[in-house]
Amino acid sequence: MTNTTHRNQFLSLRSRRIAEATREFLARGKSVIRCEDCQLAAYACICQWRPTLETRSEFILLMHRDEVLKPTNTGRLIADVLPARTHVFCWSRTEPDKALVKLLSDPQRRCLIVFPEEANDAAANSRELVSELPIDERINTFVLLDGTWKQSGRMFHLSRWLDAFSCVVLPETDGRGYAVRKSHQDNYLSTAEAAALCLQMANELTASEVLLDYFQLFNLHYLATRACVPPEKGELHERLAQLMGK
Repeated sequence: MTNTTHRNQFLSLRSRRIAEATREFLARGKSVIRCEDCQLAAYACICQWRPTLETRSEFILLMHRDEVLKPTNTGRLIADVLPARTHVFCWSRTEPDKALVKLLSDPQRRCLIVFPEEANDAAANSRELVSELPIDERINTFVLLDGTWKQSGRMFHLSRWLDAFSCVVLPETDGRGYAVRKSHQDNYLSTAEAAALCLQMANELTASEVLLDYFQLFNLHYLATRACVPPEKGELHERLAQLMGK
């Protein structure tokens, strides 16, 4: 679990989106000098505490185009922690990326849609719901729809090329830890939290806990960025530093 020279598919996609953009994306706090990787204020950068793990499970991060450029996005935290196990694509309603189609059609994978808010709707459409993962040689590959809650709902309903895949029913959790964005539904999870629950389902408990720690660190440092103050360091920082051998 060491932090090597950092590059992952999210950062590559973000670079392409910036190059393609016809106008500048202006997030809140646009005057803040930010770290190029974590997009937090330079004084609140989390890169030195970023762990790198290997897991059996893999993730496909299917992102709304707007979400790629938002510094509040938590899907990128999955790519940070699991760079070799996270595949990242922009969502298209009718023309999914060829590399994405190849991943989804790989017979060695069990691809599952992660969108728990739509579980009842999925059942109404006769989509299989999976609450326990079979034990076999197939790679559990979790497809995360990453956008605002409204955008994710549209992506789920409009992606006819995902209709053949089952939906994951995530384990129950005590509550959200996402302090950066708010929603009107208490059961809505951030993308990083959903991924951690997927790892829990797959019995990869250490990876699940580390991802949640990194997510909580992100929350703490993002709130410090908003408040324009350096974050206070504590047990969470020490735990991640220990994990990285620092």
